[in-house]
This record gives sequence, structure tokens and C-alpha cells, in this order.
Amino acid sequence: MSETNQKVESSYWPYILPLVSFLALVELSNRTPESWQFAMLVARVIVPLSMLTYFWKRGDYPELKIRFSAMTVVDLLLGISLAGLWIAPYVWFPSLRPDSDSSPFDPAMAGAAMIPAVLSIRMVGYVLVTPVMEELFMRSFLIRFVDVFDDPAKDFRDIAIGKFGWMSFVAVIFVFLATHVPWEWYVMFPWAVITTLWLYVRKDLFALIVVHSATNAAILLSAIFFSDTFSDGSGGTLPLWFFV
Repeated sequence: MSETNQKVESSYWPYILPLVSFLALVELSNRTPESWQFAMLVARVIVPLSMLTYFWKRGDYPELKIRFSAMTVVDLLLGISLAGLWIAPYVWFPSLRPDSDSSPFDPAMAGAAMIPAVLSIRMVGYVLVTPVMEELFMRSFLIRFVDVFDDPAKDFRDIAIGKFGWMSFVAVIFVFLATHVPWEWYVMFPWAVITTLWLYVRKDLFALIVVHSATNAAILLSAIFFSDTFSDGSGGTLPLWFFV
């Protein structure tokens, strides 16, 4: 392998490893006893966050520039609106909800006294770690890699953030769907399409992280404050923890 190819391939890992570690820990969580769930929740935050921090400090994410502007408010409002898009269909149409065999998030997994700690850890993971990790992989690495994969000598970083291409657009939407469970596809598809189109408008990875974080924050806060507010269609109320 040439030195150029080694350099190009070495640039993949900062984008891939945090997400792979997270997915592996999620799978491990599904196979461990309930008594381990709190520890696994912590691990799902600490492990990818540590990797992201290490790679960021090493300078592996030059495209990630934290900059706030008036448009950041628009990013936030878009993210909150998309949280409504995510939640509303499952409130209105019970048939879309996950079946009874699914395991919703349990804020009391470590006991009632630990609920604030559990929710705080979940907030950090869901609102900070997941958006950064997924946007770096999806909208920085994958969407640009698709445009250069047929030329091993090219580095995906040579492609500008937010450059449109039909193949990369479709690939990102497909991978977003593939990494979510089927009952989420009804809302994942429009969310992925709208946010990817927003990337082409903003041409700024940080803007997409803000949108993603706002969506996740609004969903988690809805689960905390509005669970048992809506009817479940069977005479009871609807917990919203299956969203998080």
C-alpha cells in the first residue's frame, strides 16, 4: 500500500470508531442483565465521548468549527420542529408505535433516588454525544466518502462540506434508515431528508449538530415532562420513553 493510501485510510478511523464503539455497546447492553443497565448507559456515553475528545484534540476534525450566529437560532428552531415531526405520528396513529416486546428507556433503572442522575447521563449522551458522533460519521465522512470511494488516491476531506451529489444524498438517507429500528423509519426518512437538504443550505457541520441536538433534546424533554399526557387510544395514557 502506498503512503498516500495509508494516509487516506488512516483518516477514516476518527469518524468510524466512536460510532462503532457505541453500536457495540448498545448491542452488549441488549445482552446484559438489568442490573448492568446503568453501567452500560454510562459506558455508552463515556467511551464514544472519550474517543471524540481524543480525536478532536488531535486535530482530526478540522471541519468541525464551533461558531454561533443568528442562523444558529434557525438551526435550533428547525431541530425543535423536527422533534414535533418525530413525535406526532406516534401520538396520532397508535398502529405506528413499537410493539409491546420492545423495551423503552427506564429512568428508574438504578432506583428512584438515581432518576436525576440517570436522566442527566442520558441527556449528555442523547443531546451531545450522539449528534456529534452521528453527524461526523454521516454528514462529514460518509457523504463525502461516497463521492471519492472509486478513487483510492483521493481523500474525502478534499470534498467541501455540503456539496450536493445524488449518490451521496441517497447513501446517507439509506444508512440513517439502516441504523434505526423499522418502526422509526416513518419519521427517520423525512427527518434525514430535511436535515440533509439543510446541510446543502448551511454548508456547516456545526449547524447540523445543532439541529440534531435540538431534535434530541426536545424529544427527551417531551418524554420527561409530557409522558402520560396523551391518550394511548385504549383508555390509558401514553408514556413517551420508547422514543429515547
